[in-house]
Amino acid sequence: MKPFRIFIFFVVVLLLLSIIALLMPEQGIGVTGDLRLSFLSVSDLFREDTLKMNKSVERLMAGATVTDDPESDPEEDLARTDDTGGEVPQPVVTPANADSLKQSVFRLQFAEGEEDLLAPFFRTLGGLRNGSVVRTRILHFGDSQIEDDRMTALIRYRLQQYFGGSGTGLVPAIPIFSGHMAYEQDQEGEWLRYTFFGKRDSTIRHNSYGVMGAFASVPIAEDADWPLLHFRFNTSRRTGRFNRIRIFLHSYVDKASIAFQVNDTITDTLKHIPDGFSVADYRHHGAVKDLKVHLDLPEGGRIYGISFESDGGLQVDNIAMRGGSGLIFTKMNRGQQKAMLDHLSPGLIMLQFGGNVVPYMNSGYYQRAFKRELQFIKEICPGTPVIVIGPSDMSIKERGVFKTYPTIEPIRDALKNAALDSGFAFWDLYTAMGGYNSMPSFVHADPPLASTDYVHFTALGVNLVAEMFYNALMLEYNNFHLKI
Repeated sequence: MKPFRIFIFFVVVLLLLSIIALLMPEQGIGVTGDLRLSFLSVSDLFREDTLKMNKSVERLMAGATVTDDPESDPEEDLARTDDTGGEVPQPVVTPANADSLKQSVFRLQFAEGEEDLLAPFFRTLGGLRNGSVVRTRILHFGDSQIEDDRMTALIRYRLQQYFGGSGTGLVPAIPIFSGHMAYEQDQEGEWLRYTFFGKRDSTIRHNSYGVMGAFASVPIAEDADWPLLHFRFNTSRRTGRFNRIRIFLHSYVDKASIAFQVNDTITDTLKHIPDGFSVADYRHHGAVKDLKVHLDLPEGGRIYGISFESDGGLQVDNIAMRGGSGLIFTKMNRGQQKAMLDHLSPGLIMLQFGGNVVPYMNSGYYQRAFKRELQFIKEICPGTPVIVIGPSDMSIKERGVFKTYPTIEPIRDALKNAALDSGFAFWDLYTAMGGYNSMPSFVHADPPLASTDYVHFTALGVNLVAEMFYNALMLEYNNFHLKI
């Protein structure tokens, strides 16, 4: 073929492609399923994902008092030390101030006529301050955004400093993650972990998983070798200090036993634990640095959770359900959940879900389904207020650029409507962090506030948004006490 004809051929092809690109809808043409045909524009070809912090994120960071450690505070009663025993300077953490909060906090939202929803909980907190109430707790449920005590840790630390209490609260007997700041853990024996959320094991025929949606299968003791759980606590942290241990368990037969070995000394053995659901309650005076829990369940059993807590004050439980959507409570055993909740006696429940359904679920369906879960919680935990925390911004890459998922706002609205229609409260994390396309600014912040998956926060970022929620909660608490 002659060069001139080749030239004409390419000119015609480019002309045809240009006409198609001009006529192509901006969103492309759906081919099948998630497959979509589209053309890059000239501006798309030269666009780079080099976003910097926008002004709203700069303001959030400027007003924050957080570091990547949720317990960073020099006024904590036990100073941190380094490996040589020298004291490590800690950054200053300032308390929430009512006057400044009124100007800067993104507030909780309440249904009309339900503005006093949190009044019972705030009265209880006030009772902790004046000594008329001994204890209460918050259950913080969520997906992987709160896993490994993320977000919960800062909320717990700030509230416990003000209202009293220490310890981690509920933890799983066999964790799905490792690296908790308060303790290290290992175990002896053939322990297995089962979850109701995520991929379920089809060999489990029952639906008794406890309020954490998971349980550890306790091995059967062999001769004198009882299976054990071994914890080593960092007592320089508030979460690493406690004097009460509660084990929520189910034994398959009567006369089970649990022995507690504290700092290499057997300190107590609980015997004649009945079959079925029960709570083993053990108290210890003095610091617990090393703990071994030996279990003799003759036919095995289940542990739904272990709570390391103080005798009094506030407990805040981190209950993370990786991959969860918050739609499992109605599917698990109602009686068993109620029995465990009766022992826990929460003053407040927080539900933080939505991120896992953004790419997949219809918002109308999700609103109806989530509202059923809220009604279920209202029935088995009557009188307990609930705060629903919406999802954060999440990004999807389109034409080489990260943009907010188009379904984020409908899913956020579904959670908000379900919460307010149920008479509960809602906190809009998506809007609080900056709304549409705010996640790239968190990713490109210096230091980064979110990871390059454009979904999950870094340790610093999650403490930043946790502080925002804490400030919103404390503003409502301050306003409540100004009225009485």
